[in-house]
Amino acid sequence: MRRLAYSLAATLSTFMWGIYFSFTRRYLSVELGGGTRAVLLISGLEWVYAFFAVLAGRLVRALGSRNLVRLSTAGFLPLLAATALRDPNLLALVLSLTSLTWSISWPAILSAVFSSSRDRYGRAYSIFTLGTGLGWSAGSVAMGFIYSAGGPVLVLSTCSLLYLLSYLIFSELYPGGAEPRSEDPREGFREVRRLWYILVPYTLIVFSRELYYSVAPVKLSVELAKLLRNSPEDLQYVAFGIAYGGITSVLSIPTRVICGRLADLYNPLLLLVASSFAYLASYWGFVLTEGLVSIAIWQLPLYPLVDTAVSVGLARSASGSARTTALGASVAFSALGGLAVLPLTASPELGQEVVGALLTSALMTSVALATYYYRKHPT
Repeated sequence: MRRLAYSLAATLSTFMWGIYFSFTRRYLSVELGGGTRAVLLISGLEWVYAFFAVLAGRLVRALGSRNLVRLSTAGFLPLLAATALRDPNLLALVLSLTSLTWSISWPAILSAVFSSSRDRYGRAYSIFTLGTGLGWSAGSVAMGFIYSAGGPVLVLSTCSLLYLLSYLIFSELYPGGAEPRSEDPREGFREVRRLWYILVPYTLIVFSRELYYSVAPVKLSVELAKLLRNSPEDLQYVAFGIAYGGITSVLSIPTRVICGRLADLYNPLLLLVASSFAYLASYWGFVLTEGLVSIAIWQLPLYPLVDTAVSVGLARSASGSARTTALGASVAFSALGGLAVLPLTASPELGQEVVGALLTSALMTSVALATYYYRKHPT
């Protein structure tokens, strides 16, 4: 029953994030005129707060896992406050606060999922996230209809309600047996240093992904505008939501099942390497093509590869509060990758070629590091 409820809560959560990301990226970049730099700004600010995930293990020891998750229900407040804002920079700052409550609680939620996995971490994670692809897809598609019905106020209010509901489920049904035993806080951070071979390549992949995502909203909007000439703004929002996350999220459902199975059978580092190559090929295919071809390339379900590889790899390598710390470190290290895009907002030349050169360098470095460790420790 708890597993089903947790899977439902995860689906509701990603339904909210599907609405949130597909709306905010277009709203800030196109309707409010912020362009690519506005997307880079909100992405960087979101990762600033995500860095606090490194404290998840200590917060769990101080407050208890359930209390930490319960406290994080407050993440609905910034979404509600954002309904009154229209300045793109101030709006980006307020909206990014929701990532703070998410980042400090998500490692504890994942620890609860892995605590009853019986060492089949890939299977447990794939079951927990099975509905998330459908949630993200439905949210991305629903965004346009919600916007048509009530504009940005209704969109952000809906996100606020969904966030609150999902976190109430997570907190009220948190398993008592998942509370980690008391340990020396330094032990968790020793685990983090030991797991550099996952965390550092992951950071580089996140940096590359955020660069990719900073280019995508504007290009997708341009390509859709060509296909939907003279169409009303509401229809273009619906089309953007479908193109941005609606289709790829549905495709991610079977991808997660496959990735979970592969992560249980093989070293998750192999999935990490594969995801780097996949992002590299997808980016260049996306920016060098036009029309339906570029839109189709964007639909490739790449995120489940790296997400499963990192989560399962860390769950295998640690236990107790050290696992919560390691999972929190994965969010914090990914925040470093996200933060790295912030200086680029000041660049006068931020074309697809510049972004592509940075992305290519980062992904190939990620491949080199993961491959180096795998060759030394193939099991």
